[in-house]
Amino acid sequence: MSEDKKAWQSIHAHYSKQDWVNKPSIFAEEAIQHFPKGARILEIGGGLGQDSIFFAQKGFDVTLTDRSVDALVAAKEKIANEAKDFKIKTAVLDASTAFPFKDGEFDVVYAHLSLHYFDTETTHKIFSEIARVLKPKGVLAALFNSVDDPEYGTGEKIEESYFLIQGVRKRFFSVDALTPFTKAFKPAIIDNKGETYKDRAKGISGLIRFIGNKI
Repeated sequence: MSEDKKAWQSIHAHYSKQDWVNKPSIFAEEAIQHFPKGARILEIGGGLGQDSIFFAQKGFDVTLTDRSVDALVAAKEKIANEAKDFKIKTAVLDASTAFPFKDGEFDVVYAHLSLHYFDTETTHKIFSEIARVLKPKGVLAALFNSVDDPEYGTGEKIEESYFLIQGVRKRFFSVDALTPFTKAFKPAIIDNKGETYKDRAKGISGLIRFIGNKI
C-alpha cells in the first residue's frame, strides 16, 4: 500500500469520528444558493458523503465520487441510512485522470477541499475536465486550501505553493494564484472567506472560495 493511500485511510478514519461529518459543510450551505433548480451535481472528492446527502435531500440529482473505495463504502452506508429514497449515485474517481462522464453531463461540479492535491499541470487538466463535463453556464463551486493555513511552507516543497506534508501532497492557493486555473469560468464569488467546522475549532479561517459559471 502506498504512503499516500495509508495517509488517506487514516484521514478518513479520523473524519468518520467527528460530529461535523453528520451535517452539511458550511460551504455546501453557501454554494447551494447558486445551483439551478433540479440540477445534476457531480461532487468530486466527496469523502463520507455528507454534502451529497444534503444536496439530494434538497431535490438535486447527485453523483458522489471519491478516489477512496473505503470512503465510498462508508458513504453508501450513510446514504442507505439517511437518504436511500433520494437521487445519489456513487463512483470511484481519481480526479487526476480523465473523467468517465459525457461532455455537458452536469449542471454543477462541486468540490469541497478536494482540488488542491495536484501539481500545476495536473491541476490545469482537472479544471479542463470540469469545464468539459459542465453544461454551458454550468456552475463550479469549490473550496481550497489557503496560503494563510499554518501548514503552508511546511514539509517538503515540491513546487511553488505545493508541499508533501505527512505523506499527503497539498497545494495552497491565494485568490491571485487560483485565477489562472479558472479562466473558463465567470466568477460570482472568489475570495478568502471560506470556513470549515474542523478548522473553525482550531481557530483557522481564510479558505479560498470559488463559485462561477462556465463561459
